Amino acid sequence: MTAGPARTRLKHVLQGVLLAIIFFSILSGSLVLWWALRPNQSQVNPDLKYDQWDAVTNGRHNANTDLIFWNGYYYFIYANQPGNQGSTTTFLELDRSTDFHTWSEVARFNVPNEDIRDPKMCIIHDQLFIYYLKNAGFIADPYTTAFVNSSDGVHFSEPQDVFGQEGWLFWRPKTNDGVTWYVTGYWHEKGQCTLLSSTNGFNWTMVSSVVNASGLDESELVFLPDSRMLVTCRVEIEIDSVLGDVNAGTAISVAAPPYTEWNRTFDKTTRLDGPNLFSLYDASTGLTRLFALGRFQPDRDSLFTASGSVFSRKYTSLYEFTNLSGTPKLTYISDLPSDGDTAYLGVIVQGDCLYASYYSNDLTRDYAWWLGMLLPSDIYMVNISVASIFNAAAHPLPIVNVLPWDNYLIVGANASFIVATITWIVRKRSKKESENPAGKS
Repeated sequence: MTAGPARTRLKHVLQGVLLAIIFFSILSGSLVLWWALRPNQSQVNPDLKYDQWDAVTNGRHNANTDLIFWNGYYYFIYANQPGNQGSTTTFLELDRSTDFHTWSEVARFNVPNEDIRDPKMCIIHDQLFIYYLKNAGFIADPYTTAFVNSSDGVHFSEPQDVFGQEGWLFWRPKTNDGVTWYVTGYWHEKGQCTLLSSTNGFNWTMVSSVVNASGLDESELVFLPDSRMLVTCRVEIEIDSVLGDVNAGTAISVAAPPYTEWNRTFDKTTRLDGPNLFSLYDASTGLTRLFALGRFQPDRDSLFTASGSVFSRKYTSLYEFTNLSGTPKLTYISDLPSDGDTAYLGVIVQGDCLYASYYSNDLTRDYAWWLGMLLPSDIYMVNISVASIFNAAAHPLPIVNVLPWDNYLIVGANASFIVATITWIVRKRSKKESENPAGKS
């Protein structure tokens, strides 16, 4: 074999590799461009009456919010991040306000040389407790829960890990009697959700195993009027799959005191990321109703945008738990203006108003989730009329789980261009070889 044919074959291989890189760049670039420029399509129920304003905008990726009202002040906490990924520059900022509009910074918290995220606040025996998750490394994969506490909301204790509960990741502690507080915890390696209790906020003991499922994390609880407890858990099925899973959804578990025997069901309305569950009293019916705020994914298929896919659009949305006397399920009601990387809400109910905090990327766009995780995000506050929530729940928007036709069209157009280009190259080369079969110069 002569050097000439070998060089020719190597040249063709290199040309093929270069063409593959060019074609992939065109395909991925056109998708990213569309995901960056497409207009926002979140649906807000017309019956939902609210005021919304931008509370934190600083060019960083602000996320993971929570709210609480205590001793005449609204307290608001969020994570200030460079992006959704783990970072040693991330810190939690605690602010407070007397009117829910003008906020002043109270404190900042960080974990030296590590990441910090998912803060949750509660009041236990007139002490403000802030629980948060510690995260090591670039991947957002927390490994344990720590906390600080304060008697005046200004001066805080030294941070400490929750004693004896290493590896369990706490969500939001709640009580229905002012004596015993409960919190859901999911295992840092995912797959298990447990219920813990405490009478002082410092020492927590296991009550029961709520549910076990592949890829389970981010659990939240709420009490029913009859003292039963409802717990939701985000279930990913395929753990940490960037493509999501068609079987992903929300595990819903209900138990009566002492919360050791659970009735479980599975709901695929959404994979409820960043949940906040709360109850509202409906004076017109004399009933207390249960609601949730968390993520919603409108576009789903079985290829690249299965439930939980990083290539999907995401919104912050409102749900109601219905059929509580039978098999509970989530009923989608409305989105809030949001997109990209979003949700993780704080909620305060006062009289006929519901105050909420959440984060989102640019509200004029509709970023794919992975893009939103890299871009700046702001914290938004909303003041929603409780009466309008009931009105919206009476006329919920239809779930529009659509195939991502925009993605299909872009991929199809690129595929047609690639096939046409390859066909032209092959024909041109075949014609050249037929005109010069011996490879003569």
